[in-house]
Amino acid sequence: MSRVLMAWELGANMGHIDRMLITARALRERGHAVTFALKDLARAHGRIVADGFPVLQSPLWLPRMVNPPKLVNFSAVLAAAGWLDPGGLAGLLSAWRGLFELHRPDLLVCDHAPTAMLAMRGRGTPIAAIGNCFEIPPHRDVFPAMNYWDKGDVAQCARSDALLLAPVNQALALLGDSALPRLTDLFGGARCIAASLPELAHYPEYDERVRMVGPSYVGDSGVAPQWPAGEGARVFVYLSPEHADFNALMEALRQSGMRTLVHAKGLSPDAARRLGGPSIRFESAPVQMDPAVRAADLVVSHASIGTVSAAALAGCPQLVLPNHMEQYMVARRIVDGGFGLAVPPGSRNTDYPALLRRLLDEPRFAAAARALAQRHAGADPTKTGACIADELEALLR
Repeated sequence: MSRVLMAWELGANMGHIDRMLITARALRERGHAVTFALKDLARAHGRIVADGFPVLQSPLWLPRMVNPPKLVNFSAVLAAAGWLDPGGLAGLLSAWRGLFELHRPDLLVCDHAPTAMLAMRGRGTPIAAIGNCFEIPPHRDVFPAMNYWDKGDVAQCARSDALLLAPVNQALALLGDSALPRLTDLFGGARCIAASLPELAHYPEYDERVRMVGPSYVGDSGVAPQWPAGEGARVFVYLSPEHADFNALMEALRQSGMRTLVHAKGLSPDAARRLGGPSIRFESAPVQMDPAVRAADLVVSHASIGTVSAAALAGCPQLVLPNHMEQYMVARRIVDGGFGLAVPPGSRNTDYPALLRRLLDEPRFAAAARALAQRHAGADPTKTGACIADELEALLR
């Protein structure tokens, strides 16, 4: 039996926990002992502890950056994790190493945990980086631009990496470690496994250094979907009620008569009564994703990769309202693939009734969605978890 430590450091929501949990279950079935180090312990009990896995708190960077430099690629993610501060980064690295000494893992699995990866570098323990394609960007001489279609940003990638590399190597020197030759060497010693469909990869032009193993999300957790009665099209909505256009979209759906099932975490009962109607059902608990998207004619979300992947495998057109760069990159792939439409962050006076009708009335969206699903017929997160477990067991051997 091997000891596996699964670490989560950056990002939010349930995608990281769900991806690690699917993999951890597969490893446990093969006789390995898995422990989690999680960013957000408030999310731990219902998914991780209830499944019988022990949990620890990940070391985290708490200060907020003031007037950060303009960074155009994955260096921006690392900067937000404290990598611009040599002393602060050295403290985080020391904390991770203390955790490693306590747990003594035979394998470190990092789901968006770059500081844990840096802390384990050169210590003889194999490292795997798992995640979606935002968390494991293509890594050659420099990290690619997040706005990879913008020539100005592409030209700034080397400068962005250099701005991070200097303080990182200062932090390593404080600990007596050797320097990183390039920022992208962070991933150089790790087995990189991306849980994604190629059509939804945040960046283009991946090579053999990153293996794509299929989608990863939990599709059977939550309450069973209950649709409003009637004859209208079914729309599944998974949105934050804090989005600026949430009320406008709900009004468009209410006026359309489409049978709408909405999971909006944190929506008050008063708001649900005010925004609802006979054709709209608000569900406060998470909804089982797979049956919801399979029954839907349209899925509306923020373009989080788990929801988008589930809808893609169901062959369902999508309307996405991204909140940040990671979601915006997925939204661009949805639009480029022809199976959905996107409302960019900061849009004003969006005509939601028109967007909803286009997605349902123009056959090209449904045809593109079905074609995508057919290309990946048979793909499912359980298979993805098993595939990741195969990769991890190879490292343990």
